[in-house]
Amino acid sequence: MQPGQFSCRTVRKRREVVESMFLRQKYNYSKELKRPITFGNVDMNKAVENGAMLKCAGFMRKQTERYKTKKVQLEKDEYPSFDGKGIKFFTFTPKEKKEKYPAMIYYHGGGFMFPIQKFMMNSSVSYCERLGIKVFLPEYRISLEDSCDTIIEDCYHMLKYVFENAERLGVDKGRVLVYGDSAGGCLAESVTLLNRDRENYHLRGQMLVYPVCDNESEKYASVKNYKDAVWSEKANETMWKTYLKRGTKNIAYVVPIKSDLKNLPPAYIEPQEIDILRDEAVAYADKLKAAGVAVEVNIIPGSYHGFDSDFRSSLVKQVYEKRYQVINRMLI
Repeated sequence: MQPGQFSCRTVRKRREVVESMFLRQKYNYSKELKRPITFGNVDMNKAVENGAMLKCAGFMRKQTERYKTKKVQLEKDEYPSFDGKGIKFFTFTPKEKKEKYPAMIYYHGGGFMFPIQKFMMNSSVSYCERLGIKVFLPEYRISLEDSCDTIIEDCYHMLKYVFENAERLGVDKGRVLVYGDSAGGCLAESVTLLNRDRENYHLRGQMLVYPVCDNESEKYASVKNYKDAVWSEKANETMWKTYLKRGTKNIAYVVPIKSDLKNLPPAYIEPQEIDILRDEAVAYADKLKAAGVAVEVNIIPGSYHGFDSDFRSSLVKQVYEKRYQVINRMLI
């Protein structure tokens, strides 16, 4: 490389620094968080159409396959979905041996398009180790390849598998909750609705972290105010377009805010202040409350979408402490 020339990596890094400085000037992000990178400059719609997004998903899967930890016991297995297809899932078990453990089923985020990412594995380890609970993390099918109805059924059948195999899995059926972040929050919402209308397994709660709740996002002020923040308006539009493109038999399960929300488990909802999804999460919380569901809303000041991947941040540590308390309270 000649003097004055830069590698692609150097150019990318410098661009990220410039984007980060721009975002920090435009939005009042907490200084306790690492520099944010926006999806605003990524043409996600084009990336979906030309297959780049699917290649990226494949790369993420390979990273997850190589994941290792010594903090808890990590196992891989499969469960049968509605169509008989085996769906891979990870189980995180505390090192302290017990006959039965409380359990959390974690539906990961990723715009319905991406598979499990490394920081989600790290989060699962953290909850498992700190709280002494089993964590089940399913690798549900993604919208780049399958329909929204298929994805929701994959997620519901993870719940069904845990309850119907509780004794063999070492799970206390009386102490189970669902957890979801971003698009995974929407899937956790969908699962609680399906569960209410089907087997009605006993769920102690639903943890919804910066959740997706509504496909009609343009009506919310937070979309206008933060349209080119970390999770951008354009990225959100591509997410919903891809998720809904194969149609659905029941939109009320796919977009939970359109549903009757009565008789659902207590909810902890954690919107981020500087996020286009903030106001729809608050609207979902309000509709839950109106339906008689116990809800705690905790908006994190100065935070952005996906901020909690930085485990070194003092703010992230504080937020996890709060989540530990809520989960522990739900599962007692």
